[in-house]
Amino acid sequence: MPLAGPMHDLAVLALVAHGVTLLVSRAPRPVPRAWAVTAAAAVTGLVPLVPRSAAQAEQVAWSAVPVRLPS
Repeated sequence: MPLAGPMHDLAVLALVAHGVTLLVSRAPRPVPRAWAVTAAAAVTGLVPLVPRSAAQAEQVAWSAVPVRLPS
C-alpha cells in the first residue's frame, strides 16, 4: 500500500475491500489482527501525503464536469 497509495488515492480503498473480505469470510482471529496491524502501518505511512494530494487536486479543478450525451 505505501507504494500504491501515492500512485492513486483510490488504491487505498483496497484496504477496505480486504477488511470486508476478512470479516465476511470469518477468517481465524490471528488473520484479521495481522491485517489490521499491517493496514495501520500502511495508512500511517500515507498520512503525510494527504496534504500534498489535496493540493494537487486544485491542478485539475479547472476541468469541466463530464457531459452525458443524449442517447
